[in-house]
Amino acid sequence: MADFTNIFQELIQNIDTHGDLSKPRDLEVKELLLANVRIDPTKPIANFEARSFNWKYFAGEMAWYLHRDTNIDYINKFSGFWKGITNPGTNEINSNYGALVINDDQIGWVVDSLLADKNSRQAIMFFNQPKFQFEGNKDFVCTMYANFFIRSNRLHMKVQMRSNDVFYGLTFDAPFFSFLMQSVYLILKKNEKYSDLTLGTYHHFADNIHYYERHFELADKIKNIDPITLQDNGSDTLILKKPLFDYINGAVSLTDDGVEFITRIDETEGANGIDYKNILSDYFTI
Repeated sequence: MADFTNIFQELIQNIDTHGDLSKPRDLEVKELLLANVRIDPTKPIANFEARSFNWKYFAGEMAWYLHRDTNIDYINKFSGFWKGITNPGTNEINSNYGALVINDDQIGWVVDSLLADKNSRQAIMFFNQPKFQFEGNKDFVCTMYANFFIRSNRLHMKVQMRSNDVFYGLTFDAPFFSFLMQSVYLILKKNEKYSDLTLGTYHHFADNIHYYERHFELADKIKNIDPITLQDNGSDTLILKKPLFDYINGAVSLTDDGVEFITRIDETEGANGIDYKNILSDYFTI
């Protein structure tokens, strides 16, 4: 399977070659409908000289998700992006993925479904929900669901997006969903039924994948990079060393490592000049 950096470049090229111009909310985008890619969940980092991976934001978003807090005060220390999409009259958003799925109901349903039936087709966690269909919603959750299934003793995952911004979305969606997949994998591996389970493929589907006019120039740079150069650079791995959350006796809770990770990121206050990749390397093989 190709490195995610190469997959990312090919996706940009496909949007440019086969996509169309559109203007949702009067913002010009290049978009491609019904796209899908296969991702190695241990190598979900896209890194280019023209746009290096933002380890600071990823660390902050991961900690925010594990806090499961829909208030944006925390994530604002790492990026001002969320300020523009809060719910009317509040400081809250809808797309804290940790709040949506790292809980007893969603993680519990997936794990229990697979423990009960190795061939289950019901191990699904839902992100977007009917309650988010309201007038004035600027944060209509982009992810619809994540579907987990085991075949030939390999855990696979399909993520279905209704809409996916390549630069602001997929760049960080891929590593988060890879983390989620690896977390479910490690929880299942504790059960003797799955002691020899292996990690399979992450399938990423988007009904509409796109990039905005502000990224047209960047997309042109990335699509024209020599693929051999990308192969030489490679992609950073992101392999979870130990679970940051667990599911025990019907309840999801942070592990000691998860609490420690959050605490260390909390203490940074989103400051610049900190080696966030180095902090993450204590919890992931990078």
